[in-house]
Amino acid sequence: MLMASSNRGLQRCQQSGRRAARRHLSTSPRQGSPLTVFQNKVAVPRASSIVLPSRCSASAYSTGSQPVSLISQRRRYCLPDYDETSSFQDVWSLKSAMISKIAAGDPQPRTLKDIIELGQAVHAGDSEALIANAAHVQQALSVRVARCVRSFNVLPDKVQRNEEVRLLAVQLVKSLDLLHAFSEEHGVVHSSQSEKNFNNLLRALSEGGILGSGDALAHIRGVVARARQMALVDPLFFDCWVSDILLNSVSWAVLVQHHIQLANHQRGMHQIGAFNTQLRPVGIARDCAFKIQSVCHQELGVAPRIEVDGDLFGTMEYIEPHYRYVLTEIMKNAAHATVKGYLDNGEGSSSSSSSGDRPTRRRSAPPPVKVTVRALEDEARVRISDFGGGMRKSVYQNIFRFGFTTAHDGGAAGGAGLNGREASHGSYLAGWGFGLPRSLIYTRYLGGNIEIHNEYGRGCDVDITIPKAASKKSAELLHNLEA
Repeated sequence: MLMASSNRGLQRCQQSGRRAARRHLSTSPRQGSPLTVFQNKVAVPRASSIVLPSRCSASAYSTGSQPVSLISQRRRYCLPDYDETSSFQDVWSLKSAMISKIAAGDPQPRTLKDIIELGQAVHAGDSEALIANAAHVQQALSVRVARCVRSFNVLPDKVQRNEEVRLLAVQLVKSLDLLHAFSEEHGVVHSSQSEKNFNNLLRALSEGGILGSGDALAHIRGVVARARQMALVDPLFFDCWVSDILLNSVSWAVLVQHHIQLANHQRGMHQIGAFNTQLRPVGIARDCAFKIQSVCHQELGVAPRIEVDGDLFGTMEYIEPHYRYVLTEIMKNAAHATVKGYLDNGEGSSSSSSSGDRPTRRRSAPPPVKVTVRALEDEARVRISDFGGGMRKSVYQNIFRFGFTTAHDGGAAGGAGLNGREASHGSYLAGWGFGLPRSLIYTRYLGGNIEIHNEYGRGCDVDITIPKAASKKSAELLHNLEA
């Protein structure tokens, strides 16, 4: 009976995947033809010599006869490289026609339900589902990278000339060059062989470029504070630009890693590509709480008790590293605010004994941080509550600004842990001013949200909402990066 039930389940997965694959391929250009956005070919200049990108490893691994290092892929398509001192405008003048045409395409956002169903079919052995996923990644990745590159053109010249900004833009153009050359030569992924070739390309981009990590923030973290300090750009506009760049960098990293894991049959317990289909919020919350308490003891000498309560057996479908990052950031901000308020109020100070020769124990312990997890039918909710004193109104209005923090101002911390001035350095607990806005991007990527309820003088409640796969809210959220 169990074997028959298992076979029926496998057949249902395969049928579902075939239907999804047929739907996708029926709406794509014919097999072997270039992608719609690539139909008018743009001449690719040739170069006699190729410069190894600074972040590329020439010893990247390979599979079979197909080399997958970034340098070998560029040589295969005879693509030019750019001098290490090339400005963004130099690259833009050379590639603007190609970039603009690709950016006009459809980024094809998906729902979490579609992603999971197609991944289940791939794991069930359906090759059509894998080909359909590759064709989707081919189109969506190209459009999203092109829109990111195009958005650099709206920045002031002084910002464009910044070394981190320039390197990020040039790396993205190099990646787009390869995606475009692949589509020109192979068309839409339509067969098992073309999928293998495309997977090799993704692995090269992941190993030697920025598309695999999605960590665009590492390139522009220093730019954010300097751009504001020098008054080079409107703060609201710049925050929107950074948010769009990071949101798209998250999306392209998920696209790349998800397909690589599916194609290479990398599968763990309840893992489908990049997604954990049985993620337990309570278990992750407790892991994060234990780590944060340890760090608080190390850095501050005292730690609040973090009480995790809720649905012990509730599960959801999500990207586990993203979920861990969000919970860790919110919890550590709450813990930092709680301890800082506790010490600033003198409750954590030591008092002398009557003889005056040695201190007594602290008068009291910091108030606890409370974490409540609820797994509902359509969404998973987490509320993180602290008694760290809350935030002033001027602070509360800026908590989602990139690079905004009060970790160094000596004032009351506030429940979100970000309230005061631009960050130039920081510790694990606080200081950079990027944790909360980045957490918001991770949460919103698949339709979730973060809401902060602030009561100055008391503390904060932070509500994190993540829609489940069956929910209509679980679609990818993509900003249109318009130049």
